[in-house]
Amino acid sequence: MIDYKKRFVEVDEILKNLPAREFNKIPKDIISIIRKNKDSKYIWKYDKNKKITEQELPKDTINILSYINTEFILENEQRKLMKKIHYFNEIKEDELKKKKFNPEDIFKSSKK
Repeated sequence: MIDYKKRFVEVDEILKNLPAREFNKIPKDIISIIRKNKDSKYIWKYDKNKKITEQELPKDTINILSYINTEFILENEQRKLMKKIHYFNEIKEDELKKKKFNPEDIFKSSKK
């Protein structure tokens, strides 16, 4: 189960470290939702000495950040490209799931 309250703490910390011109592209109501719903007891610090890819973030935090980036921060052409990438990644993931959980293949191995 996703612990959104903790993920919002991580997202908020990362957003605080964005350049102002990017941070200001995010609607105030989105920032407000994140801040009102984050876990007040959970502490996570953004390490300014590391790149975002080196922060060891949970997949759910990356997903939230990706959504914010795609919907609010990226310019039109970048946004279109990112949506295509997300679409192709979803197709690839679905294909892998179908292959992994194909009933034909599952029963083949158990019949031996």
